[in-house]
Amino acid sequence: MPKILKLESHLTAKQIHRKYVSCQHSQEKKRWQALSLIAVGGVANTVAQELGMSSGWISQTVHRYNAGGVAGVKNKSKNEGSKTLSTVQVKELEKEIESGKTADRRLWSGTQIKQWVKDKTGKEIHKTTAWRMFGKLKFTSQVPRPFHRERAREEEQIEFKKS
Repeated sequence: MPKILKLESHLTAKQIHRKYVSCQHSQEKKRWQALSLIAVGGVANTVAQELGMSSGWISQTVHRYNAGGVAGVKNKSKNEGSKTLSTVQVKELEKEIESGKTADRRLWSGTQIKQWVKDKTGKEIHKTTAWRMFGKLKFTSQVPRPFHRERAREEEQIEFKKS
């Protein structure tokens, strides 16, 4: 006989259904839909077939909800709650970038930001993440203007400007 799952009374069946209807994130919406069906008396196997999921997934979703309530249904990304830099560290990084030079007297780049973050926090980030931080701080890449290899000498340039 299929196992009937019981939901803790964090929310009523109507509130769970409203959460399902109003949810914007697809994965989270699927979990709310499963909970909504379970709340009105659905059996794990039947709900699993209806949603195209496994009965184990349904059980896990119910256990997450029972243990954590609404927060248990929310998405849990790898980086949630673990911001790379605090607001104080972001301000510190911004000041360092505004100063113009890194410790090794070079212009800032994604690699230098990556190293700075590792030195300050001990966290390893990808250089693309560092480059995005650079952009979020409203900084742009500063590269010297290119010049032609066969350009005129200084004297020739002055002579040209006179005429």
